[in-house]
This record gives sequence, C-alpha cells and structure tokens, in this order.
Amino acid sequence: MSAENRRVSLITGADRGIGLALAHRLADAGHALILHSNEGEGLAKAVAEAGWTEDQVITASHDVADVEAVDAAVAAAVARFGKIDDLLNVAGVAYFGGVLTTDLEIWERTLRTNLTGYFLMSRAVLPHMKDAGTGTIVNMSSIWGKRGAPAGAMFAYAVSKFGIEGLTKCLIEEARPWGVKVSSIVLDKVDTGFRDNMLPHIDYTPEQRARMLSADDVVDATMAILNSSGRAHPSTIELDAWLWA
Repeated sequence: MSAENRRVSLITGADRGIGLALAHRLADAGHALILHSNEGEGLAKAVAEAGWTEDQVITASHDVADVEAVDAAVAAAVARFGKIDDLLNVAGVAYFGGVLTTDLEIWERTLRTNLTGYFLMSRAVLPHMKDAGTGTIVNMSSIWGKRGAPAGAMFAYAVSKFGIEGLTKCLIEEARPWGVKVSSIVLDKVDTGFRDNMLPHIDYTPEQRARMLSADDVVDATMAILNSSGRAHPSTIELDAWLWA
C-alpha cells in the first residue's frame, strides 16, 4: 500500500508501554507510523525487534517540549508521508511528592513534558490537519486530572493532567471548524512500566496488578476513537479499572 493510501499516525512516548502497544496495533492495521521518544536507544531497539521497515516507520528522538525539534520532526514526517492523520500524545513523566515536597525542578519538568509537550505536538500537526480538513488528536489523561491526587502523592502529575483536560476541551472548540477531532482518554491504574516509578512508594501485589488496566485496554479505547464515524466525536473516554474496588 502506498503512503498516500495509508493512514499516518504520530505517537509520542513510543518506545514502551502504551505508546509501543499502540504502534504495534496501528502497524498491524496498515498505518504508516512516526514514532517519537526521548529514549533513542530504546526506540531503535523496539523498532528493530518489531521488524518494521523504513517504508513503514520513521523515528524521532527528542524531548517533546523542544519546540525546534518538534517542528522539524513534524515537517520531516509530512515531507516523507505527505500527511499526518492522527496524533497520539502519550509521552509523560511522574514523580512522587505533595505541594510541600515537590521542588521547582520536578514541577517544571513535569509540566514541560506532560502539558507543554502536548501543546507543542498539537500545534505542530494542526496546520496540516486543517489543510486536509480532517484529523484526530488523542491525549492520554488520568483520573487524577479530574479529582486530584491523594495527599502527598504525585501532585505535579495530577496538576499536569488537569491541564491536559483543559487543553483538550479548548482544542475541541478551536479545531471543530477544521474537521479535526480532539479527544482525551482518562485512565485509572494502568499496569505498564510507568507504574514502576511508584514502587519505592507503593508496592503492588501481583493480584493487585492483575486487576489494573493493561496497555492493550488503552489501545482498544484509542482504536474506538480512531475508527469512529465522521458523525461521532468521542470527546472523552473514562477508562476505569473497575475490578480494583
């Protein structure tokens, strides 16, 4: 299938976890992929292990909040594939700490990756989607971005996810006249390597982790958004780990 006839999807945080699971599902569906990660070695290893070719996949290794790198990578992707149909904002960081224990460096790093990165990626792809009159942006969010983090937990992370919910709602209104859908997936307890960041603070048992969502559950929800009809706009999907309770 030629690039012109393939759907082209850009995924951030694509070297592992939800991002990598999305890449596998979309590659299986025939999408051309632009995979972003600030972990260049990990991304190269993932691509090699998957056996993806240069015809299928191009990669970019940079910080999602590096404005010049983001713009250059998106421009290179459009030059290669001619378009970007989907932007899947997955990349994120999380650090433990409450309002009194989160230092300024961690606060700024979290907001820079989790919120500014989503803004810059969206800003870079939207002109191309606007010109095409179609496109989809999916932002990975968190239940902590709707009800807040527990006291003393991941304060900056929760604030960044509140920001993503606001970013998504504002983008929906701005991009609607251009035919571009913008959605968020609000996640609750996903068992990926991202959760390993919590292990020094919370030690989950194997039984507890088995009741969490999997990366494939998140991919299923994302595919529902990407495959929705032109009449339907699933603006928010709240994906509960309902067995946890």
